Amino acid sequence: MARSPRIALLIAAVALPLGAAAVTWAWPEPPAPQAPIEVKLKEHPTSTTQPPPPSSSTPVVVPPPPVVPPGDDQDDDGADDD
Repeated sequence: MARSPRIALLIAAVALPLGAAAVTWAWPEPPAPQAPIEVKLKEHPTSTTQPPPPSSSTPVVVPPPPVVPPGDDQDDDGADDD
């Protein structure tokens, strides 16, 4: 009698994944999304009355990073770990 539960578990262990795979394979795919035929954009009254902000044509200068002395490991622990 101890053999029946083991056989039932073996059948379930094989049948459940196979059944799930069969259902997933047979399941119809949802239809592909379609583009709308006509798109209307919302009008913004402030976009026509305000001029665009003036663009800055001067380049932004970023200073170089500070020079690190040789032998400094750049840690904040105060120890030289070279």
